[in-house]
Amino acid sequence: MLKMMKFYVSNGTEKARVWYSRGQLIDGRDCVTIYAKDYTGALGRIFRDAAPYENNTDTMTDYFEKGRVRIFENNPLWATACARAV
Repeated sequence: MLKMMKFYVSNGTEKARVWYSRGQLIDGRDCVTIYAKDYTGALGRIFRDAAPYENNTDTMTDYFEKGRVRIFENNPLWATACARAV
């Protein structure tokens, strides 16, 4: 069971510190982006089946990202994500 709290998300076994942002992408789709606050990769493991995880880290050029998940309107987690992105 996925739990979205104000400062973290959890799947019952793992916990990831996060912050939320709601807005539109360039293509006009409304989404809530959940950003990880740590470099642990826990956010990707928590959202493995619920939403695509994105991390564009490139160690060859010393560029590091913490990772993010985007929730769109057709996702069952949409209402919960919108409530947290205030």
